[in-house]
Amino acid sequence: MLSYQHSFHAGNHADMLKHIMLGEIVAGMQHKDSPMFMLDAFAGRGMYDLNAADALKTREFDSGVGKIWPIQTSALPAGITRWQHLVEAENPDGGFSRLPGSTAILASMLRSKDRLVACDLHPQEFDALRQRLPAHRRFSFHQRDAYEAIRAFLPPKEKRGLVFLDPSFENKSEYVNIAKRIQHIYPHFRAGVYVIWYPILPAGREQAMFHAFHTSGIRKILRIELHGHFPDMQMQGSGMLIINPPWHAEAPMRASLAWLHEHLVGQQNGKSCYDWLVPE
Repeated sequence: MLSYQHSFHAGNHADMLKHIMLGEIVAGMQHKDSPMFMLDAFAGRGMYDLNAADALKTREFDSGVGKIWPIQTSALPAGITRWQHLVEAENPDGGFSRLPGSTAILASMLRSKDRLVACDLHPQEFDALRQRLPAHRRFSFHQRDAYEAIRAFLPPKEKRGLVFLDPSFENKSEYVNIAKRIQHIYPHFRAGVYVIWYPILPAGREQAMFHAFHTSGIRKILRIELHGHFPDMQMQGSGMLIINPPWHAEAPMRASLAWLHEHLVGQQNGKSCYDWLVPE
């Protein structure tokens, strides 16, 4: 919805799960040398200023990056280290106020043979995206509806690719809608890795999405969730569904999830989930 702006929520616990797992998935896919396409369908502004008024108004980053920074644990999982280095590169002063979003993470992982398309329909978010990240021949921006973009860009010429979807879910119908949209495009791009982020709220509407995927005919859907207790926040967890997860990413994702479980929510107060919503 055009009223949603992620800058109010940037850096929260859901962002930590989303961005670290996204990096793990891309790294797993890049074990193969062949070119790959990446589509960030709800890109947002790409880079977030946690000193801006929007972020300081809610301070949701206190539940996420602010809780774990600076990272001092030795022998970190690869995905945590990868994300840490990207944040450090954007913040030479040692802080975390300039925080990369999903598009910045994907752009940082582009190889010379890969291609990235970032889309956002919101005029303000799209303008900020273009201003904060440089476009080039392998990285382009499009101000268009996410689901229209899926139809337009899939299947890609590279034959292999990642589709990342993290809508706001402000409209309760979004849970079932996103499953239907993927079910529609999947027959045209069965080799794609589809990644769907979702919030976990008291209403439990993600269950309707699970049911829609169970009946979609699509197989091999991995589910990852992190639940905790976050005062003053309605969202007490979030999850990701990954269709066709790359084999090389599975063990690294487990390791990063375990680290996030320990350092974001604690072994006593939270829980995590790593299972197959729909097996192969």
